[in-house]
Amino acid sequence: MQKHFEIRYLSLTVTLTAMQTAELPAFLGSTLRGVVGQALLQTDQEACAFLYRNGDGEVNGKITAKPYMILPPKVCTPQTVIEQGDYLKFKILLFGRAEKYLSSVVSALVRIGRFGLGARRYQFELRDIIDSQTQRIVWHRGQYFKAAATAAMVPYRRMRNAAGAVVELCTPLRIRHGGRLLRTLSFQTLIRNIINRIADLTERYGGWLDKEEADKVLESAGNIQTVYERVKMIGLERYSNRIDRKMDFSGLCGRIEYAGEMSQFVPWLYAAQCLHIGRNTTFGMGKIQVYFIR
Repeated sequence: MQKHFEIRYLSLTVTLTAMQTAELPAFLGSTLRGVVGQALLQTDQEACAFLYRNGDGEVNGKITAKPYMILPPKVCTPQTVIEQGDYLKFKILLFGRAEKYLSSVVSALVRIGRFGLGARRYQFELRDIIDSQTQRIVWHRGQYFKAAATAAMVPYRRMRNAAGAVVELCTPLRIRHGGRLLRTLSFQTLIRNIINRIADLTERYGGWLDKEEADKVLESAGNIQTVYERVKMIGLERYSNRIDRKMDFSGLCGRIEYAGEMSQFVPWLYAAQCLHIGRNTTFGMGKIQVYFIR
């Protein structure tokens, strides 16, 4: 089976234990990104620079991709309350060459308790780290098993006779056009952003993309029609300690159904479930789930 792109990634499931009852924001992506970054800066400045500062700024109006993502737990309440002794689970994904900093990331996670989570610095301790794909223990009770962490390729799937797809926008999707956030999502815009995401990651951090095939796929995406769309702009703010002000991270959530010959788009849509799209993917924004119609 001929592939049209490849990206290596390492997925870690991290479990923290609450040392006290904690009241945290419902969407923890930004909070987790901040505390991991603080700990990483103290642990390994080179690793922190590669993961957190690589790609800072914009190129031709586009935010360049960073080689990691932090995926917070899904919470359906306005606030996350974690009782003392309960667990907080989240994932960290490292793309391409970022996997060489695995040991530094593990060391940073061990140090998280020194910084605390949220504005009140609630105390948590690392319970364990698991390779999300193999379920092997990477860190537990002070022991680090580096060989247990195994990188894999971003899933590449094919499907014949796919006649449509339902795309669920699970976390706020932030795509700008003309300086404004999009409030609707055509299929061609969706595919364009998936291709751009793959292109940026492979160019900067390793892997490859068949650009000729990507151009063909993008052109064909113009033939796919939107038959149902129920999305809304979800307001989301976070406070940035770095710039000392609140920042707006609002984005689209909801469901969209597309109709048309979908088979050639299946690998791209499937991969996007792992990679996310749009802005602020580093703390879990732009997560999509795709369901195919045959």
